[in-house]
Amino acid sequence: MEEKILKISSFILMILIAASLAVLGKFSVSNRKEAKHAQMSELQMLAYYTEQAEEEEDIAFRQQLRLELPPGMSEDEVVIENEPVKQLVTIKIPDVEKDYFSSHPLLGRSDSINDLYMENGVIEITLDAVYEVKSKVSDGYLYVDFLTPQQVYDKVVVIDAGHGGGAPGAIKQGIMEKDINLAIVLQLKKLLDKCERNIGVYYTRTEDVNPTFEQRAQLGGKAKANFCISVHSNSTTDGQMSEYNGTEVMYDEMEEEKELSGKHLAQICLEEVTGMAGSKDNGLTYGNGIYIIRNSESPMALIEVGFMTNQAELNKLNSEEYQKLVAQGIYNGIMRALDEGY
Repeated sequence: MEEKILKISSFILMILIAASLAVLGKFSVSNRKEAKHAQMSELQMLAYYTEQAEEEEDIAFRQQLRLELPPGMSEDEVVIENEPVKQLVTIKIPDVEKDYFSSHPLLGRSDSINDLYMENGVIEITLDAVYEVKSKVSDGYLYVDFLTPQQVYDKVVVIDAGHGGGAPGAIKQGIMEKDINLAIVLQLKKLLDKCERNIGVYYTRTEDVNPTFEQRAQLGGKAKANFCISVHSNSTTDGQMSEYNGTEVMYDEMEEEKELSGKHLAQICLEEVTGMAGSKDNGLTYGNGIYIIRNSESPMALIEVGFMTNQAELNKLNSEEYQKLVAQGIYNGIMRALDEGY
């Protein structure tokens, strides 16, 4: 009898050991998976979850990315921000739990995505160039596509308001160059916003911030712009008030000679701005020594609108009426350049 009981006990013990090993095995596999996930970048996780989903279900969709939304969430509740200067797209899904993206992974392709960050209902996508974002919500899913500017617009232009933020530029009588430059660009933006031509316009800034020189210089290339225009206000070398006044435009003299060059663009801008604003024509100036001119992949013209070190011109530059005239001149220059084939 005792022998029989011993055999039964041994058998039960073997079953318990086997069950324990199975549980431990599953736990070990789970831990290995979690460790593997912890070592993956979020771009790798995108590829991993997409591959897993393709094995388990039919997830065929034409758009680049797909995300399952919380039940009942509408397209209006999803916030998508696009910052072309940084090539950064931010998607915000409100009122979701911290680990929402773990249980509802982002699926799709990593084409044109340099970096990906997901946490607390926020997805930050760093792209390799400037793209327009096209999104829609269907059957509880958010679909996102990235289109090149050339897929959306006939022509693309970049506008730069010089200085900004902690870089005020020249300061005369409490007036900062960064504010004059921005005021002119904002007047120009009003004109371009009303333009009926299919032109995509990207601005390095539309508020008091200071993008890096690299961001300013690269925006034209990242957007494959037809050309770039930078707006500045001039001053004498020693910064002293003087009688010297007028408009000059800088270009890259080291650029290869061609019909649609930065030099020709600069000449167009010079003629149109001086013609509209009535300022003195000081001609064209070499600009290869300027970082954003030298490093621009698109033809660039840097307009020195007028001299802050001339009292009469400073008064004009600081007036809304004159800023509108200058903006109209730049606008005319843009339209003329496009008509001439840029």
